[in-house]
Amino acid sequence: MTHTPPDPAGHKRHRPYRFGWYGDAGMGETLIQLILDGRKTASACPASEPEDIRAGETLVLIDKAGRERGRILVTRIETRRFDGFEAGLEGELGLPLERFREMFAAAEGRAPRPDEPMRVTHFELLP
Repeated sequence: MTHTPPDPAGHKRHRPYRFGWYGDAGMGETLIQLILDGRKTASACPASEPEDIRAGETLVLIDKAGRERGRILVTRIETRRFDGFEAGLEGELGLPLERFREMFAAAEGRAPRPDEPMRVTHFELLP
């Protein structure tokens, strides 16, 4: 579980939501730009990856250098099989499913299995 330390001034801190890593060939920046442009309103990863994000939570969008790029509000989280991704979800992910499959393989070191449970996090960009 991720622990967010309290802010010394008493302000609520929001947890980081990181996109990208060094050596990702620009993938993280591409995803961040899709979010900032309003073309990406969901993210997906294997359901087996630990994550304790909850609907209603505000997250700080962080790039691979640790810079804050924006804030998102998690609106819904669902689990579905990879072969259950359809055109509507493709639009929310901000890229064609084939490109998502390629990015998944680059990040995970393998292609997603058709029956693989995936956690889909839906969000909206905050002003």
